[in-house]
Amino acid sequence: MTMKRSWLFFAVLGGVAVLPYLASSSSGLRGILGRAVPPPSVDDNLSLTTADAAGPLGPGANPTSPRHVPVRTLEEVFRFDVTTAWILGHWPRVSAGLAEIDTQGYRVPLVTGTSEADLAGALTYYFNPKQQIERITFNGATGDTRRLVALLTSRFGFHREATDDPSLFLYQVKNNREVISELKIKPTRIVRNDAPHSRFEVALRIQRPK
Repeated sequence: MTMKRSWLFFAVLGGVAVLPYLASSSSGLRGILGRAVPPPSVDDNLSLTTADAAGPLGPGANPTSPRHVPVRTLEEVFRFDVTTAWILGHWPRVSAGLAEIDTQGYRVPLVTGTSEADLAGALTYYFNPKQQIERITFNGATGDTRRLVALLTSRFGFHREATDDPSLFLYQVKNNREVISELKIKPTRIVRNDAPHSRFEVALRIQRPK
């Protein structure tokens, strides 16, 4: 990958890492990708938002540097045997003020590499009272969704679903007719050749397998 494309990727990541987390807004990703997004869904966990999981890193620090934002693989982060100790030990800063009814969330900035198939965005683990991960969410961007879709299909049983929206790629896991987990992919309004890592917006929710 050229130095120019690597810089563009970490510029996208920088937007995820330094913007304040808007807990009541669905426009976080709008600031990264420079476009309006659809109104938030009923489930706020699937609205296309970003989070400040990195925060200020001190005077002179560069939040887009790989030194400050660790690189984690897709296979490493999308699993349900992760512990709070593992999260706190693998990211320099974790947003933990995400308590909900019966769950406690821990949000971190995620970058999985520098290829177009890698992800940059906000990853959140929600733990139940038994200290087991109940739900994993991700909101961010990628340039190529095939690697993510392949992992979710093989590991969690996601299936492609038809929609009335021609711009939406929808994958779900269902129990009878109830949607358990969901992946929403939409192309950005303007797809630029010089920004190959942000061609698609990604909103993902994976519920703990029963």
